[in-house]
Amino acid sequence: VGHRIKDIMVILILGMMFSSGVGAVVQILQYLSREEALKAFVIWTMGSLGDVTAQQLTILVPSIVVGLLLAVWTIKPLNLLLFGEEYAVTMGLNIRRSRGLLFLSTTLLAGTVTAFCGPIGFIGLAMPHVARMLFRNGDHRVLVPGTILSGAAVLLLCDLVSKFFTLPINAITALLGIPIVVWVVLRNKSFTA
Repeated sequence: VGHRIKDIMVILILGMMFSSGVGAVVQILQYLSREEALKAFVIWTMGSLGDVTAQQLTILVPSIVVGLLLAVWTIKPLNLLLFGEEYAVTMGLNIRRSRGLLFLSTTLLAGTVTAFCGPIGFIGLAMPHVARMLFRNGDHRVLVPGTILSGAAVLLLCDLVSKFFTLPINAITALLGIPIVVWVVLRNKSFTA
């Protein structure tokens, strides 16, 4: 949608409308749910790394491995795209295929973890920027593994903090991630100009 709609305000408004629509559906489902199901849903939305069973790991681990392999597979296309789409095409990159692989990788990784651990926010949004600052490198051969490792480390740290204070992990990741994302947006002149 973003490449067809040039006005950023239209994209923001469409995003807000989509979010409101999905929120309305969730509210209706919550209203119609049994008390036990509603409690389980609310707990799931808080996020947790500790509720994954051994049986669930048989689905989670292979999905994560495939998602990570696809992420590694897209490193070269991502590096080519740093120079622009025209350059990437002249170097033989199939942009549609590369975007599809990247989308599949992201969907597998985020979707699988969300299904079993709940929607743990801001790690995937903030950590790529943190990794870029830490490693001072734009090369995805460094950024992809760096983001994976630093994201995992920060998530485990947030999990320890959430266990220590008996708080939802989502609250901890949000308190950490929101300032980082705001800083990145304010620092990026294309958002504020």
